[in-house]
Amino acid sequence: MSRIVFESLSSEFTIKNPYKDFSEEQHQVEIRKDPLLGDTSIYNPFLKDKARFFFGDNDPELIRKLVEDSAGTCIFCPDKVEVSTPCYPSELLPGGRLRIGEALLFPNLFSIARYHPVVALSRAHFLKLSEFSPELIGNGLALMSQFLAAVYQRDPSAIYAVINANYLFPAGASLVHPHLQMLISPVAYSYHERLIEACDSYYRKSGSFYHADLIDEEKKTGLRYITQRGGWHWMTAFSPMGSNEVIAVHESEGDFSLLSDSDLENLSQGISRVLSFYEKLGHLSFNYSLFSLKKSQFREGFLCLLKIINRQNLYPNYRNDDYFLQKMLQSELIIHLPEELAQKLRDYF
Repeated sequence: MSRIVFESLSSEFTIKNPYKDFSEEQHQVEIRKDPLLGDTSIYNPFLKDKARFFFGDNDPELIRKLVEDSAGTCIFCPDKVEVSTPCYPSELLPGGRLRIGEALLFPNLFSIARYHPVVALSRAHFLKLSEFSPELIGNGLALMSQFLAAVYQRDPSAIYAVINANYLFPAGASLVHPHLQMLISPVAYSYHERLIEACDSYYRKSGSFYHADLIDEEKKTGLRYITQRGGWHWMTAFSPMGSNEVIAVHESEGDFSLLSDSDLENLSQGISRVLSFYEKLGHLSFNYSLFSLKKSQFREGFLCLLKIINRQNLYPNYRNDDYFLQKMLQSELIIHLPEELAQKLRDYF
């Protein structure tokens, strides 16, 4: 018997629809719970109609103007990045910065962690999602891995690391230019802490790794499992924490700094394919986070985990896609069922 429980509750109700002459219409709301943390997400098939009714498509002219207006003052563009971004002290990072290919790593001028490096990923100021190539993503991840290893050698209090991406304003990015950020801290941020504690608790109760059991169960059902590439297993989330969430779990390593070149290559290829898939769905903005724990502080059951979501489109009279449900109630809307999403995404792998 599986230790993973995919819990959901469905409720049916009737409304009289004013757009159908007030005829009676049967609706259903499904509440799903994340098997590990218990976080909830909500699905109503009619939400697809709301998305079409209230949410706009990306406006090409608005995007063009945004890109053109921001390019002239962008401090991450090649003609400014060397003189407009800070450097680390040489005792931490000889030369103050790191570079691989087009990717350049430097400290965040407005840090929210003791170590908060930024990587400008590309020379290009703007990329379509299909233009986030495995090479561009891989170079950025490789720089983060090098920097994390350097910090770990120098600072024993540095334990928790999360690599993050915000692309465009709906995702919270301050700049248009494609970039990554990493937070390294002696204290885990809230979700990271909950994740580690839950994995540890699961291991102590069951004697097995939660995500290893999740991989096995998702493979058996075939509903949300997408594929394996190297050490990474790709799935959609049963109870997503964001729009069209896709997750990747490493099968054996919980410390990002110890991932092999092959691990980083396979991860980069997967991220690139997910972003291309989001573009096919009509999206442009996204977030992702990759959670890591220092090997010497290892908690049983924790494995490197990537969570990637798309965000609201860019159009006139734009509205944020987070409201009281997400921000205050910490629940998420499901527009596309994870099972349908996984079926479509498999073609991109």
